[in-house]
Amino acid sequence: MIALRAIIVALIGAAIAVALIPLMVLLDLHRGGTGWGMCADGLSDCRTSYFAGLEFIGWIFGALFIILGMIAMFVRILRYLESRADDDHSVTVG
Repeated sequence: MIALRAIIVALIGAAIAVALIPLMVLLDLHRGGTGWGMCADGLSDCRTSYFAGLEFIGWIFGALFIILGMIAMFVRILRYLESRADDDHSVTVG
């Protein structure tokens, strides 16, 4: 059960990291960078398609959806195992 809790903590960390990606891209652009490849020549001469931002957001939401689904699955497995362990203890003690 400790392994499941560690997996859940790692997935929560991954969800936070994915959620922070847009902030990191904006900080990179602010510092004169390429925004992790969004603007090859920097923000002052940025030429992207109309859908580049929507595609970026779509990938982030997709990744968050998958990670949050995995968190929900592991939490359900953990609850099931904990309830089963509680039932086993109550039967053997009683």
